[in-house]
Amino acid sequence: MRTAFAATVFAAVAALSFGVNGAERQVVGYIEEVRIFPGDLHLKAKVDTGARTSSIDARDPVVFERDGREWVRFSINNKDGETVSLERPVVRKSKVRRSGAAKQVRYVIKLGVCLGEYFKQAEVNLNDRTGMIYKLLIGRLYLGDQFLIDSSKKNLTKPNCPEATQQ
Repeated sequence: MRTAFAATVFAAVAALSFGVNGAERQVVGYIEEVRIFPGDLHLKAKVDTGARTSSIDARDPVVFERDGREWVRFSINNKDGETVSLERPVVRKSKVRRSGAAKQVRYVIKLGVCLGEYFKQAEVNLNDRTGMIYKLLIGRLYLGDQFLIDSSKKNLTKPNCPEATQQ
């Protein structure tokens, strides 16, 4: 009986450390360095499983039309004071509810995000994160089944996505 129970527990733990496709999941801390593309900008990001969508500190957003589509131009600053200006098509607008505040409407765009050795085009909402320590918040839609998060650790990985430089 104990052997069967131990085997079941072992199988459950092993299953948790592997993704749906059987590939091993990367372990990341609650704070990690990431690279954003286009722009190849290095940022410290907070990994937040409580957030559905990722969010980035976007400065001076200007909405305009290009080829019949809505686009947004904005700037991103990293911790070293580097600034990158980007123009991205608007994927959608989202309504975000914050604790103790009214709902906000935010523009959602796609950015390439490299966390550890995982690169993905992620939906990211644009937000003024003034006063926030981290300029980027990584949400569940990006994390998917690729990562295990150790909430007691930080800086467990370095962004290493060679395919991202071709973006």
